[in-house]
Amino acid sequence: MLTRDPADVAAYAAQLAPRGIEAIAMPVTRWAPAADPGALARALATGPFEAIVVLSARGAAALARVLARTTAPIWAVGPATLQALAGAELEAYHPPAVRDGAGLAHALVASGITGRVLVPRADEGRTDAIDILRAADLEVVDVAAYRTVTVDANDPALAPGRVALAEGAVCGVFAPSQVTALAALLGPLDRLTTRFCAIGETTAAALRAAGIEPRVAAAPTPEAFATALAALCSPAA
Repeated sequence: MLTRDPADVAAYAAQLAPRGIEAIAMPVTRWAPAADPGALARALATGPFEAIVVLSARGAAALARVLARTTAPIWAVGPATLQALAGAELEAYHPPAVRDGAGLAHALVASGITGRVLVPRADEGRTDAIDILRAADLEVVDVAAYRTVTVDANDPALAPGRVALAEGAVCGVFAPSQVTALAALLGPLDRLTTRFCAIGETTAAALRAAGIEPRVAAAPTPEAFATALAALCSPAA
């Protein structure tokens, strides 16, 4: 079971199917507009920026809604974010070794950048990357561009995932907000018999805080995540 929308699960399903594993979507969160919907557009108007740092695919979508093109280089946290930006015809760069926001911030600092950096993020999002950039004396314009909210417990889209979990499915999680949502929907996660897999260390840290020791994908890609999920699904796991 994967904690994403059915459309977002497709790339992972394509990797899992040849291994005889069915991918079932359980979208435990949804996107919602920021409390101040115009904040990102106003922030962009204060440019120029030396870089725009995008920390999630939803952040990419929020940016694309108000930005047609830019001369500022866009740095993406991972392949999914890079793909979301490409779908909006926004060119971006993803450092190959980067796996989370902190890693992206360190890579940006190591590039020797100076000046102003725009960071559109979730209003409840982690600030690790922002803290690293500010510690390097960069001027960070930090904008709450969207909100991630837990879906209603009675949402029919959750039903297949609930059934899969009751039958012993492995659970693949993609973001700390999804860990929070799962706990809100299912109760304390450490009381479940479910085995968990995290897309990266940031999500793994959220699962550990919830009392779960997950398997972690070697890289935030469908191929690597499918490999980690398959290992959990094997009889020897």
